[in-house]
Amino acid sequence: MKIPLDELIVKAGEVALREVGQAPEFRTARRLRAQVKPSVPSADAPEVVFFTPRSWASHVQWEGVIAQALRLRGASVSFLGCGGGLEVCDRNNTYEAPPMPCRTCTGYVRTAIDAHGFDRDELAYGDGAEAVWPELDELTVTELYQVTYRDVPLGRLAVIPTQWFNMTTQVDDDPLAPINIRRFLRSGRRVVDELERWFASHRPDVMVMLNGLFFFESICWDMCRSRGIDVVTYERGFIKGSLVFRRNATAPHFDLSPWWEEWSQRPLTPEEDERLAAFLEGRRTGGGTIDTYWDKADFARVERKAGGSLAVMFTNLTWDSAVIGKELSFESIHDWIEAAIDLFAGRPDDELIIRVHPAELKLRGKQTREPIVEVLARRGITLPPNVRLVGADDVTSSYTLMEQADIGLVYTSTTGLELALTGTPVLVAGNTHYRAKGFTVDPADSQEWSRRCEEMLDDPRAFAPDLDLARRYAWLFFFAAPFEFPFVDEPRLGLARITTHDLADLAPGRHEDLDRLCDGILTGSDLGPLR
Repeated sequence: MKIPLDELIVKAGEVALREVGQAPEFRTARRLRAQVKPSVPSADAPEVVFFTPRSWASHVQWEGVIAQALRLRGASVSFLGCGGGLEVCDRNNTYEAPPMPCRTCTGYVRTAIDAHGFDRDELAYGDGAEAVWPELDELTVTELYQVTYRDVPLGRLAVIPTQWFNMTTQVDDDPLAPINIRRFLRSGRRVVDELERWFASHRPDVMVMLNGLFFFESICWDMCRSRGIDVVTYERGFIKGSLVFRRNATAPHFDLSPWWEEWSQRPLTPEEDERLAAFLEGRRTGGGTIDTYWDKADFARVERKAGGSLAVMFTNLTWDSAVIGKELSFESIHDWIEAAIDLFAGRPDDELIIRVHPAELKLRGKQTREPIVEVLARRGITLPPNVRLVGADDVTSSYTLMEQADIGLVYTSTTGLELALTGTPVLVAGNTHYRAKGFTVDPADSQEWSRRCEEMLDDPRAFAPDLDLARRYAWLFFFAAPFEFPFVDEPRLGLARITTHDLADLAPGRHEDLDRLCDGILTGSDLGPLR
C-alpha cells in the first residue's frame, strides 16, 4: 500500500517536531503538568508503575493521561521504560527492522514522560557482551520455544512477539523463524536480567501495561506473578475512544465470562437497543471502528452458484494475537480452512465462500507474509467448483456476504458475533470470547465441527441464534465492558493528540468512566463492566 502524499508530509512534520521536543502532545502534556499542585504522596499511597517500553504514541499518551488522573487521586505514580540497545524487539516488524529504531523510540518515551512530569526509570542493558548465548545455536526451533531462563519461560513467551514480528506463523519453511526466535531469546534474557535488577529495589502495588502478550510485557508480567505484584493490562476497545482493562488477566482476550451470567439476564433498554443498532449500522458502512479497509466497499450481492445452503467463512490474520493460542477445534487456522474445503467437496449442492481478511493487504506496513492463497497452494489444495475465495483485495463488503449467508463459519473473528446479531447460525472453531455464550454452535474438536457443519447445512433454521442473548452480549462487549476514554485522539495512525488542556477534566467526579478506571486500578477491583 502506498502512503498518501499528504500523510507523508504530516508525519514528516511530526518527526521534526518530536526531534526538538515540540510535538503537539508534548506541549499539551506540559500544560497539564504546569497545573499540578506540588504535593508529596502519603506514606500509604498506592504505588503505581506504568511499564512503557515503546514509542507507540497513542499508548504512551493514554498511559500519561491515566497517570495524571491517578496522581490527582493521591497515588504515587512513576514509569519504567526501555533504555534501548536490544538486538530486536516488537517495536517494529520484519519489514522495518532490525536494526531497531532505539534512538527515536527511547527519545519519544523520555520526552513524553518528562512532559507529563513523572519520575521514570529505564532498563539499561550494558555493552551487550552478556547477550551472547551460543547454546541457542544448537537447538531446533521447537526446542527454542521451550527455553527457560531464570524460571521465566522465555521460549513460550516469545511465540506471539516472534510470529507478530515475522508476520507469519510459519516455522518449517520460513528462514526468518529460527533467526528471529534466537534474536528474541537473546534480547529477552537481557530484559529478564534488567527487570531482576529493577525489582530488587522496587515493589509497586500494581503495574499497568499494554495487553500483556507482547515481548516486554509478557516477560514483566511473568516476573510480577512470581512476586505477587498485581498487573493491569489494557487494549483498545472496538469503538474509537474506548479502552478495555483487566486486572491479572489478558485484556485483549475480552473474556467477559465472569459477568456473563448476570448480563445474560439483563434486557437492553430501548435507548441501549437503539444505540447498539446505530453502532452496528456504522460498522457496516465503516464508521466508528478502529480499522477501515475500504474507501468505498461494494455492497452488491454476490451470485449464488449452487442450489443448497450457502456458508461464508471469515478468516483471520494467522499471526494476530487474537488467533495465536486460541486453537481449539483445529490445530491451526489453516487446518480449519482445509477441513472446510474437504467437507464441501463432498457436498456439491452446497456452496462455500471463503472471505479472506482484508487486513492481509490493507494494514499499512503489516502486510502478511502468510496469505491464505499461498498457504492453500503450498498444501496442494485445489478448490472444488462449489468453493470460491473472495480475496483480501476484493472490495466486496463482508456485510453483504453476512446477509446472504445461510450459516457463518468463523475462527475467532468478531464477525461471528455480528453474524449472530443478524440471525445467522454461527459455527465457531477457535476459543473466541463469545464462544459458549448461548448464541453460537461450539464444537470441541474437528470431528464434531464437521458433523455440526453438515447438520447446519442440512437445516440452517434449526440453529438460529438466540437474538436476545446475542444483543445482550454485544452491548456488554461493545459498550458496557470498555471504558470510554475521550482524552486522547489518534488523528492518523501513529500520531496522538491529548484532547484536554485542563487538568480539572481528569479530577475525581468529572468523568464517570475515568473515575471507575482509577478506582479499579487503586482499589484492586477486576475492572469489570459498569453495573
